[in-house]
Amino acid sequence: MRVLFVTSECVPFFKKGGLADVSYALPVALSKLGVRVAVAMPYFEKMHAKQVKCIGQLAVDYDRRRELVFIFETEIPGSHVPVYLFRHPHLDTYGGHDIADTFAFFSKAVAELYTASPHVMGGTYDILHCNDWHTALVPMLLGEQRKIDGHIGETFQSQGAKTVLSIHNLLYQGETGVSAVLRLGLPRTLFHVFKTPLGHAVKLLREGLEYADVISTVSPTYAREIVRGAHGDSVKAVLASRRDRLVGILNGIDHGIWNPATDAFLPTNYTRERVNPAKKEIKTYLQRSLKLPERDILVFGFVGRLEERQKGIDLIVRAIDTLGNSDFQLVILGTGAARQIKLLERLAKKHSNIAFIHTFDERLARRIYAGADVMLVPSRFEPCGLTQMIAMRYGTLPLVRKTGGLADTVVDGRTGFVFGPYKASALAEKMREALDLWMGKPKVWQKMIDHVMRQDFSWEKSAKEYRDLYRKLLRP
Repeated sequence: MRVLFVTSECVPFFKKGGLADVSYALPVALSKLGVRVAVAMPYFEKMHAKQVKCIGQLAVDYDRRRELVFIFETEIPGSHVPVYLFRHPHLDTYGGHDIADTFAFFSKAVAELYTASPHVMGGTYDILHCNDWHTALVPMLLGEQRKIDGHIGETFQSQGAKTVLSIHNLLYQGETGVSAVLRLGLPRTLFHVFKTPLGHAVKLLREGLEYADVISTVSPTYAREIVRGAHGDSVKAVLASRRDRLVGILNGIDHGIWNPATDAFLPTNYTRERVNPAKKEIKTYLQRSLKLPERDILVFGFVGRLEERQKGIDLIVRAIDTLGNSDFQLVILGTGAARQIKLLERLAKKHSNIAFIHTFDERLARRIYAGADVMLVPSRFEPCGLTQMIAMRYGTLPLVRKTGGLADTVVDGRTGFVFGPYKASALAEKMREALDLWMGKPKVWQKMIDHVMRQDFSWEKSAKEYRDLYRKLLRP
């Protein structure tokens, strides 16, 4: 079985968000299971890949011109997973006003690579696994049959290639002016064009959802939520009509990278057997470094993007105002929009038991994971969420809202604290519950820590589910 994993980012070559971690970890885990997997991504100008060699070039017809794309090869470090890097001026940068044009061109280049793969890549790929809106046009460009209308027959390519399109976050759908996709040379009638105040537009993710053989997303609960239209009315109809082709597979974390026993950023390392004294030492270290009072009290943590539409920062602010300066501390680490930053700066100024660090510092993030007692993840929605998994790995109890992957990974009263309604009062109530348990029932608290540190959220489990999905797709 040969799989081409098509992505916009991959650690350690280029990272914009969590997809980069998935694009590293999942192919490596699949490779260990015997799947012949390779990664395809743009060769951005500012990337610093090592031991790269040019293996050929592709002719790509785009915007009524024939462009030459150079293909370079390297490997994911510490593995035997090949990475194919696509070099062209259209692919120099990630971002800006022409980001949709960048990835439309990249998708066309990937489709051309697939067509030429029997001659230049040592054989045809059985599966093309695409990720998010950036690569959602690949199934269409391969000539997949129309899965809904059914009036377009299969092409030669689509009989050989099976495609998986993974949705990592429906918040981002690749909306762009219709001219960006017309440069592909396909008729306008193939696209689902709609009007905006700025003119006619399409959503690249919407197009891919029509054509992919299987649509996957990053947790079972999130899969059910998006079918109900909870996170995107514009794609509700196509997801509902294709629910039989939609699966939810939980993401994992790399247990080698996230390991309190070997984490070099921690002032002391620990295992489940000596978690208590180590966490107490790290908490004191954290308090001292952030100039918080060095007291043996419960510490809440928050690590992540300050995304106003998703991460529940507004709930945290209002919950803290309800709780006041109770016997707890709160450490918030993250970056985001100016409005969210000002909100949290005012909160920290108002409450002496709160520290807000407006940056992203991996060393500090790991110390918060280890030194905090409870990790807050009060998201409005969360496709999968890695924060709660990492927290449990470090013996920190997650306090989450019951949505998406958070609902699939945290059991209230056993491996953390779970609240339902998106209300500050519901979050504050759960925070009080955590405080009462920490202060009044230390044996129960310790039992919960033991439970969370025994959880298995490794990529091996997720990779086995994807391998089984690929096998099912390839059955006659």
